[in-house]
Parts: sequence; C-alpha cells; structure tokens
Amino acid sequence: MKRAGKEYHRKNKSPMKTFLTAALFLWMVSPVLPAQTTLSNADVVKMSGAGLSDDFITNLIDQQGSHLASDVSSLIDMKQAGVNERILSAVVKKAPSSEPLNGDSVLRLTKAGFSDNFLVELIKAQPAKFAISGSRMAELKEAGVSERVLSLMVNESGARDLPVGTQISVRLIDKIDSEKDKSGDEFRATLEDPLTVGDDVVVKKGADARIRLTEDKNSGKFTGKAELTVQLLSIVVNGKTVPISSTSVTEKSKSQTTKTVEKAAVVGAVGALIGGLAGGGKGAGIGAGAGAAAGAGSGIFMKGQHVKIPSETVLTFTTEQTVRLP
Repeated sequence: MKRAGKEYHRKNKSPMKTFLTAALFLWMVSPVLPAQTTLSNADVVKMSGAGLSDDFITNLIDQQGSHLASDVSSLIDMKQAGVNERILSAVVKKAPSSEPLNGDSVLRLTKAGFSDNFLVELIKAQPAKFAISGSRMAELKEAGVSERVLSLMVNESGARDLPVGTQISVRLIDKIDSEKDKSGDEFRATLEDPLTVGDDVVVKKGADARIRLTEDKNSGKFTGKAELTVQLLSIVVNGKTVPISSTSVTEKSKSQTTKTVEKAAVVGAVGALIGGLAGGGKGAGIGAGAGAAAGAGSGIFMKGQHVKIPSETVLTFTTEQTVRLP
C-alpha cells in the first residue's frame, strides 16, 4: 500500500503536471494582477462598454495610457463607440495630439455631437492653425459651430510658430533609472532657456515640460547591457500643452565594465523624439564623476548594466517639425 502511494505521488509530480497546475493558477489570478502594458484607445472603449466607472477609467489612463491617440478621427471614433466626454478629456490630457486643429476639424467634432465645453478645452489643450475670415466664420456658424467656439478660434488664429531646427533645452526634475523605470513612464522637467521668435520671448524660462521614456531595454546578467531612449513629449505654453516633434537619442551601457555612451538615432513613438543629450546639470545629484562616467558633461551615470539620467540633467532638443505656439 505504501509502495502504491509513493508511485502515485511520483507520477503526479511529473514536469507536465506541475506546468499545467501553474498555468491554471496564473490564469485564475490574472484578472487581479496589475496590468503590464499601456492602454490603447480600444482598451478605453472596452472598459467604457463594460460599465467601469469614470473615476476608474480616468485614473487608469493617467497611470498607463501612453499608447493613446487624441487626433480628431480617434476622438470621434471613441465618442461614437460610447465613450463619454469626461473620459475623452482624460485621453486628450494624457496624450495631446500633434495634429493641429483647424476649421474643418472643429466642424467635424461639432457635427459628431461634442459639447461646446469639450471643444473649448480641446482648442486650449491642443495646437491649432485657424485661418478665420468673415466668410469662413459665417460658414461655420451656419454649419452649427457656436459663437463661443468661434470667438476662441479667432483668438487662437494669432498664434506663432517655432521653426524647424529650433533648439529647446530642458532641465529634468525627476531622475530616470534603467533599473526601475519602464517604457512609457513620464518625467517632469522645466524649460532651461527662454524660447524666442524674432526678438520676442514666446515661452519663458521655467515653463513646465514632460519627458517620456520610450525604450528601456535590459539584456540581462550575461551581457550586462542596458539602454534608455528618451523623448521630449511636450511643453506648456500659456496654460496649453504643446506637443514637440524632434530627433531622438539612445543611451546604452556596453558591458559590465564599460562606462561609455553609444548614441544611436531611432524612430520613437508618437513622432515626438529628442535630439541630443547635452551639458550635465549643476544641481543635486550631479558631481564631478557624472561627466567622467558618460562623456564630457552629459550627466549620464552608468554602472555595469545600470543607466541613470540624474535629476537636473539638461537635455537639448532640435525640432524636426514646425511647432505651433498659442
């Protein structure tokens, strides 16, 4: 009897049995595990259709939604799928579109049933390029655009542009660390130097900016390599979040013992990527060893497969597309 019991125990501890048991357990608990991927528009539509609360969805968008899109077509598609304007506003705030609004796009949104409040906030939040003449205003009014929205469009038509090739320097508030941060995470920064158009200062030093980590690859203990790719996501101008489109840089450690930086141009998400890493910051956390570890003045720390961009590091970007300022 004892032998039979041992034989049963041996057979039921086979590798296949153990694997199936573990797989079943993970399948059962997976709904309560934290999400490991960022949200898309389709995810938002599914959650809204499933009856999840606005608070739940907007909080999740704020935490994870780096793969969202808020261009006019995407907003209309989500609204027609049943997503309400509060949730759509959270999408716009999290992922402002680089597509400039114009008279035609405002008209499309109006005909799709968006409220004046939503349209006003959208025009304030996203870049716009309005050419408003008397006849055009009359045409939009007859098509259903309210005078409140038209007045704002007229005000926005006086906006100015940053030309291609403009350099933008920002100073990080948050540090970026390859060991704990992941692709899609966003970091606070401030404008290091004022931006000018001609002789006019159009954006003052200290304006809020956002940086996004687009690549965070760690190739493991054997090769000991790590790399970070960062992007300038946006700057805030007159209370409006303005997306930035520029070039990108990948920073990587080469081995467990190498402390050099290899720069490589890559194609980044959303078409808004940063240009070059320049001059390390002079504030907290940056000492004489920072430049030696990463190359003169770049402010990048590397130790084996660990890459850090410290707080107060200055990052310099070069725009690849015209930036429309409010």
